[in-house]
Amino acid sequence: MLPAMDTVAATAQRASGHTESIPMQAAEVSVRAPAVTDWTAVSLLTAAMGICGLGLGFSYPLFSLVMERQGADDFTIGLSGAMTGFGLLASNLVLPALLIRCGPLRLLAGGIAGASLCLAAAPYSDVESVWYLLRFALGCFMNIAFIVTEVWLNNASLEAQRGRIVGAFTAVMAAGFALGPLLILLLGDEGALPFLACAGLVLLAALTILPLQGRPGRRESMNAFDGLDLGAVVGFFRLAPLLAMLVLVYSLFDGTALVILPIYFIEGGFTGEEASAALACLLIGMVILQPFIGWLLDRFTRRRVMALCTLASALCCFAIPSSLDTVWLLGALLLLLGGLAVGLYTGAITLLGEGYSGAPLVAGTTCLAVVYGLGSALGPLAGGAALHSLGPDSVPYLLAALFLAATLFCLRWGKSS
Repeated sequence: MLPAMDTVAATAQRASGHTESIPMQAAEVSVRAPAVTDWTAVSLLTAAMGICGLGLGFSYPLFSLVMERQGADDFTIGLSGAMTGFGLLASNLVLPALLIRCGPLRLLAGGIAGASLCLAAAPYSDVESVWYLLRFALGCFMNIAFIVTEVWLNNASLEAQRGRIVGAFTAVMAAGFALGPLLILLLGDEGALPFLACAGLVLLAALTILPLQGRPGRRESMNAFDGLDLGAVVGFFRLAPLLAMLVLVYSLFDGTALVILPIYFIEGGFTGEEASAALACLLIGMVILQPFIGWLLDRFTRRRVMALCTLASALCCFAIPSSLDTVWLLGALLLLLGGLAVGLYTGAITLLGEGYSGAPLVAGTTCLAVVYGLGSALGPLAGGAALHSLGPDSVPYLLAALFLAATLFCLRWGKSS
């Protein structure tokens, strides 16, 4: 974290490499760095998002498999999945007002509870109409929960430990996403039970964070939320283009992987259970590599670590079509790809906490949530369109090109800074 009482404006200028004034109303607020990591807050927030990840990791392929079984085409499945991304985007418009009205802890619990209600309503709703609204609302609620959690986590972490803390947080959340698809093997993808199980898991996360209520220092750790406005969020794009690029590429990959890859594997001859197992391999890779990537981020130049992750991810994507008939090779590629790809998100959040504090940290977290929502919306749309128009193998090749572009951006940005 930053030196105690260092001004936010000076911090943002040093981190971005710019010296001009920052277009943020709250940029001159001083925020005291924590003397130690708040391990209680870190642990509870990490556990809550891990449980959310389990429910959501179950829900994404479940939605797609139900729609595929009912005869929906690839583009329609992609469009339905994109509604969650549009919800992520839309929720940022009301987030500042909600934070002022509700406070961070109450808003976090409300976001988790709202997501649970959306999942519980899904099996009793029309797939061709109401599901679009439900998935839009699901994105709104979960984005609110993620933003509050990530800001709180960064404010509770010491700078020297941030990479490992964020890596562990991402690993736990990814573990939930990884185990989620495997629940389809246990509960199936028919009837109301799978969706109600998702809803119950997500609701459990709201109970996990209740011990944070009334803890000493909770208000002090969340002072960074004061003064958030949309102008600060928009201004952050100019200050940190690399962070925006990393999150955009990851979100495009993430949205495509969760919504389109199960259909890609089915069209490649896999059964629904095999497609879910393949997706689980991808998500398990997100878990087992994150502590290592977090360690790398604390030991080496963080931008170079990101360039390595994007380049290796591109190579994995290029190799997927030729490995579909070799189970062990496909599994290894998916494990590696999952870990490397989510490393972009780990790196972006770590770089954000390294360079920003106070109001700019909140603005940056919200800005990256906007970018993530955009990628989550466009990824399934682009993947579904490519699958429908260009054939199945176009999906991994499209992702490979995306990762290569990110590699070039990381290298160029590093030279210019």
